[in-house]
Amino acid sequence: MVDHVEDAVTQPARDVNLKKDKIPQRLLDIQDAPYDLRGMDRCPAIMAEIRSLRPLLGPDVNEDPHLSRAEKRERGISRVAGGLIGGLIPFRGVVREVTGANAAEQRYRKALSAGFARRSFLKGVAHSKGCRTATAALAPPTNLLPQN
Repeated sequence: MVDHVEDAVTQPARDVNLKKDKIPQRLLDIQDAPYDLRGMDRCPAIMAEIRSLRPLLGPDVNEDPHLSRAEKRERGISRVAGGLIGGLIPFRGVVREVTGANAAEQRYRKALSAGFARRSFLKGVAHSKGCRTATAALAPPTNLLPQN
């Protein structure tokens, strides 16, 4: 809960660009070549790379995040508190633009997007190579596009 409360309380500092979320170096490196397959010749290497991204990106969309009811409640309270505290700054959008907070957030989101792209790409490579994955029990992908 401490992390969620801290996020809410420090929102105004992020809004005026006094506190920035540090982009992990690993995500910055991935941005340069998210589809690089060097060293990814075998399933164990691919799976290790996918697992290494989880601490940076959190669970993937097809994973259960295993949040307890209390954790879900804490996150909800944090979002509401962050919105209320952030609402104390008049002309918040203008302030974020002028201080560079929007640009900093955009750089952070771009790095996250590269990480998500790499994880998804590697999961596709693992699937095409027949690697045994934690999601192997899921139904195979379905082509939802209309067939001619």
